[in-house]
Amino acid sequence: MKGRPRRLAALGLPAAAVAVLLASCGGGSSVNYPSLKFVGNDSCPTASASPYAPSPPQVNGDKIVGQAIDEMPHIHVQPPAKVTYNHNPPTSGCHYILSGNNPAPIQPGVYDQEIDAEYWVHNLEHGYVAILYNCPTGCSDAVQSLITWRKSLPPDPAAAAQQAGVINYAKVIVLPWHTMPVKFAAVSWDYYQGWNSFDLTAIEAFFNNHVGHSPESVMAG
Repeated sequence: MKGRPRRLAALGLPAAAVAVLLASCGGGSSVNYPSLKFVGNDSCPTASASPYAPSPPQVNGDKIVGQAIDEMPHIHVQPPAKVTYNHNPPTSGCHYILSGNNPAPIQPGVYDQEIDAEYWVHNLEHGYVAILYNCPTGCSDAVQSLITWRKSLPPDPAAAAQQAGVINYAKVIVLPWHTMPVKFAAVSWDYYQGWNSFDLTAIEAFFNNHVGHSPESVMAG
């Protein structure tokens, strides 16, 4: 991780956010899911690994929002190992596991500093959606809009069920990612959508379509 990134929004949710996301309802039976390749490279080989099933994961609703991306292995690696991801921004692949001072997956929230993908790809494996921004000259209005939007989200149903009495959270992280070819992007496990202008409506549509659907989405972490 590069330094100690600061989360820009508190984990608490407003009292009005009492509804439960439909993320646990499964994908629509009429969705035409594409066939993905299982691909790796020297930094994340397919040897002794296999793709998750289904690949890609189901979605919420009757259509796919965004683009399905070929799946990389989900092997756990330890820092300082570096993974070369086949897609930028990453949508799957080898990643760090929580161990000692290595926070992987990272905590939900909005960050102001880039975090190595090896940490947050683990979030995708657990049903998170990552919203990424690439703003060399700044985009404070967009980031503030994302902070406000995140605060409005209801807690994750799995977290609410497994952690009774604990402040729950929505499975979303927001952070900068300067190497991607677009200004804004949303990723979940095996899915991607990018934009060159800020579109909160489109970001929310991607989030609603994919949150909670991943290889290990039943885990609240």
